[in-house]
Amino acid sequence: MNITQTSPLPTLDKLGARVPPNLDAKKVVTEWFESFASYAESGNVDGVIGLLVDNAFWRDILALTWDFRTFDGASRIKKFLSDRLVSTNLKTLKLKDDFLGLQQPWPDVAWIQAMFEFETDVGIGSGIVRLVPTANEEWKGHCIFTNLEGLKGFPEKVGPYRNPAPNHGKWAEERRREFEFKDTEPVVLIAGGGQSGLGLAARLKYLDVPTLVVETNPRIGDNWRNRYEALCLHDPVCE
Repeated sequence: MNITQTSPLPTLDKLGARVPPNLDAKKVVTEWFESFASYAESGNVDGVIGLLVDNAFWRDILALTWDFRTFDGASRIKKFLSDRLVSTNLKTLKLKDDFLGLQQPWPDVAWIQAMFEFETDVGIGSGIVRLVPTANEEWKGHCIFTNLEGLKGFPEKVGPYRNPAPNHGKWAEERRREFEFKDTEPVVLIAGGGQSGLGLAARLKYLDVPTLVVETNPRIGDNWRNRYEALCLHDPVCE
């Protein structure tokens, strides 16, 4: 992440703003989101930036960057959107009613939070936005989160997508063929068989995406064996 250490908490005092007593949170966020969706779908970076406060944050998990990235400040967000907005083709943005409303955790901090859905050329995603009031009584985006939920053409192997054929006594042979890529070629290469690498490989397998994991240590899991004496899971124990 590339977060600076000087980003101030958006208190009402610092914003020079107030929350009107008759606020219609749904109307405010709906009007903001209509503009946001229009600018995002047309690739209008300046339009999107105009909807944000100067010290806004945008957190993206895979949806627009294929990475886990946080961008802080209008200039960094503008560079990020200039690089990625058009190429990912953000579209079909839709505001959700879930958890939409004004939140005020402290007397001097308030925001309107809403969730939304969207698509890119390769996937479907979900997002969260928080709007804060400004001195001219406009509400602007302070935090935006975009997350990749799934890949188009690679449905999860659940329900009707599960393989219904019996597999009695054939698992070892099928596993060997899979290990040697006898029937397909790897589509994704994962560098490192640690916790994150194995977790990602398991998720891609669930989506039926052929994946090859390469590890510098002799065995998968050696980064744990070489670092810790034992593995302890901090799970609740139920009697």
